[in-house]
Amino acid sequence: MTGNVGTFFGFMKKMWTTPLYYTVNKYVNCNEFRYGELVGRDSFGNEYYENNDYYLGRNRWIQYNRPNWVVLKSDPSEIPAEWHRWLHYMTDDTPVDAPPVEQKFLMEHRANMTGTFAERYVPSTTTKPKIESWNPNASAKIQE
Repeated sequence: MTGNVGTFFGFMKKMWTTPLYYTVNKYVNCNEFRYGELVGRDSFGNEYYENNDYYLGRNRWIQYNRPNWVVLKSDPSEIPAEWHRWLHYMTDDTPVDAPPVEQKFLMEHRANMTGTFAERYVPSTTTKPKIESWNPNASAKIQE
């Protein structure tokens, strides 16, 4: 019972101390009102939260920097690998507490842009096709 009362009072405290924009933004993205401790931010400006009053599997979440209010989409490919590890319980240490070792061969993380028109994948080939399509004008030239 005390856990529920503490959760309720913690929620009300967060509602009074947080601007309305953030509350509405979290409701739109998470489809529920959540409050928790800000654990850290990544290079894209996304915020990561944790609240151990929630069930395991629901107590860590991300608040995207630029939520899309029209389509209500959030792209999981915008999450860097080190924060992905923390979100999916592969480790309990955040990248803020235990920063990853810098490797020379690693590239800078960027979101997957395959679904966008500007950076879509267009397959191309350099080989000659095995079957050529029939052209009716070509057969007329042979008969003449």
